[in-house]
Amino acid sequence: MKDKVYRIVVDTWRLALKYNFRKMGDRDWEDFIRNGQKLVLRYRADSAAMERLCRDILDAFQRFYINTTEERR
Repeated sequence: MKDKVYRIVVDTWRLALKYNFRKMGDRDWEDFIRNGQKLVLRYRADSAAMERLCRDILDAFQRFYINTTEERR
């Protein structure tokens, strides 16, 4: 169980880091969402709890990006 949680945290962190915590255009944002959905599908196969954890972490990163973008305006 610990290994799966660790993998989710690392995978979601790598996805967020790929975009370098910067303002994203529409194309990058769509790519971020699409790649996040791929992670969700991967962890759905493990269990509903793992899928929920993955979704929650991705949601937190999405809110962070949205808030960062709004603050820069």
